[in-house]
Amino acid sequence: MSPAKYDPIEYKIATLQNWNLVARDYHDDWASKAIGPFRATAELVKAASVDPGDAVLDVACGTGAVSAAASQRLHSSSMLVGIDLSNVALSIAMSFVPQGQFAQMDAEHIGLLGKFDKIFCQYALMFFPDPPKVLIALGNLMKKTGLLAISVHGPADQVPYFSTIMTPVLAHIPDIRPIGAPTVHRFGKPCDLERALFEAGFSAVSITKFNFEYKAGAFEDYWSDYLSTTAASMRARIFNDPEKLVNIKSEAQDRARKFLKEDEKIVFPWEVLIATARHG
Repeated sequence: MSPAKYDPIEYKIATLQNWNLVARDYHDDWASKAIGPFRATAELVKAASVDPGDAVLDVACGTGAVSAAASQRLHSSSMLVGIDLSNVALSIAMSFVPQGQFAQMDAEHIGLLGKFDKIFCQYALMFFPDPPKVLIALGNLMKKTGLLAISVHGPADQVPYFSTIMTPVLAHIPDIRPIGAPTVHRFGKPCDLERALFEAGFSAVSITKFNFEYKAGAFEDYWSDYLSTTAASMRARIFNDPEKLVNIKSEAQDRARKFLKEDEKIVFPWEVLIATARHG
C-alpha cells in the first residue's frame, strides 16, 4: 500500500488528538524531570538572557517546561504567555506554572496583539505544517530589541532514540507516514535551521549544538515508552499485523544493542540545536 497523501488539516487534528492522549505521560516522564533532551530547556532559557521585567511568549508550550524555567527569572508581575494546540497539555501547564497565562491557540494563526522581549519555541518548529508562516508571525510579535530562541532535535544519526524503532517501522509499514508529512529531524542540520530563520526575516542568527544522554533503561522499557508516547498515534497500525510486529521489534532490538552499556541498559546520545535570532 502506498503512503497516504499528506493533508495539513488532518495532520493537525491527529497531532491534537495524540498530544491530548500522551500529555500527562510526556510531562511526568520527560518534560518535568529535565532528563535527556529536556536538559536543553535550561540552556534555551539561558541563551535568551531573560531579564526580570521581560514579556515572554512560549510558543507550542506543551506542559510548560520552558515557561517554568523562564518564570524563575521573571518578576511575579512580568508577562508570561504560553500557547499550545493541546488543551490537555495546557491544563497541566496552568498548574505547573501558576505565574503563566495560557491559551489554546494554533501557532500558524496566532491571535495575540502584544509585543514580546523573548519568544521561545522548544521542539515544535519541525512539526508545524508551515514553519515560515509561524516564524514570520513570531517576528511580528517581537519588540525591536527582542530575541527568538528555538530548540530542535539533531539529525537522525545523532538522535537514535527516534530512528532505532522508527526505521524498522517504516521498512515494514511504509505507508504509516504520509508522504511530505513533517518529521522530527526536519531542522536537524544547522544549515537548514539557519536558512529558515534568514528567509523569515531574522538576523544575527546563532546556532549552538548540545550533546546529552538519555537513559532509556532495558530494551522493553524503551520499547514500551516509545510506543506509548512518541509513536502513540501509530501504535494501532504497528500492532495490527503480529508477524510484522515481531520483525519490527526484533530489528529494533538489534539496532539498540550498540547503545547497551555493561548493565544491559540503553543509553542514547541526543543532539540538540539551540538557535537565537533577532528580527530585521
